[in-house]
Amino acid sequence: MTLKSFLLRFSRLLALVLLSMVVAVLNPNFLKISNLINIVRQASPQIIISAGMTIVLLTGGIDLSIGSVVTLASIIAGYVLTQTKLHWSIAIVSALGSGLLCGLVSGILVAKVKLPSAIATYGMLWVGRGLAFAIMGAFPYFGFPNAFRYIGRGILLGIPVPIWIMVAVALVVYLFLKYTTLGKSIYAVGANPYAAKASGLRVDRILIYTYMLSGLLAALGGIILTARLNAVDQDIGAPFLLPAIASPVMGGTSMTGGRGGIGGTIIGTLIMTVLVNAMNLLRISSLWQQFAIGLVVVLAVWLDMWIKKKTA
Repeated sequence: MTLKSFLLRFSRLLALVLLSMVVAVLNPNFLKISNLINIVRQASPQIIISAGMTIVLLTGGIDLSIGSVVTLASIIAGYVLTQTKLHWSIAIVSALGSGLLCGLVSGILVAKVKLPSAIATYGMLWVGRGLAFAIMGAFPYFGFPNAFRYIGRGILLGIPVPIWIMVAVALVVYLFLKYTTLGKSIYAVGANPYAAKASGLRVDRILIYTYMLSGLLAALGGIILTARLNAVDQDIGAPFLLPAIASPVMGGTSMTGGRGGIGGTIIGTLIMTVLVNAMNLLRISSLWQQFAIGLVVVLAVWLDMWIKKKTA
């Protein structure tokens, strides 16, 4: 492997390392183990949510309903935990089921009704948001059982539980995309849906499964977030939509489909999380934080286009 090909292949990882080195020089507290663990813990729900978006992007689609699915799943979990006497595990099952159902509807609209993915999932965004408001009303849910909160705040072998869940999800998604027939078919559909259909792949079914996985992972991220915050309101998932799109793109997943993976998504998410953590350590205004993140996302997309040209 030449130096040029090495730099092109690992450019995002090198960017993350370089960013971390600069921050460490500016503030040595960045390298404290507690701070590094905190960075990964904060990134964990976003990585899980972005993993679902990654799978959708690989087919050449996009899921704009992710933020609402996070909110709806969180509110359903909160409702079961506070408004019923059911076991807390039922709250998890119900929340995950709501994510699967939202993904199923989006998938059918895209695969069977033939709506553009942006339109179908934008519609689901408002449906999910409306259902969330209808279920919760005007008052947030809070004060959940300790067993449920362990998912978001627990420690296992010195590592926060959300990190363990994130690692497990990332490993499963990696193995799924790389070694299963459905995972390989997702890449094929994204690369050329017409060729995939001509080769005998059931494109409609693959797309439906893809959006169901996205909904499931969004719901799981919402559960972890709810357990960590010990509360849920109607806007809990809204901040996760745009980062869920930016993280895979920053990590090298093409928005036109057929190229990318979970590894790049993890790196993209960590770049944004490290950036926010660094600006907090350096006491930079939140207004400038938004500007910096937007600038980094634009630069990442430009880098992705530049790498495409160099490797074409």
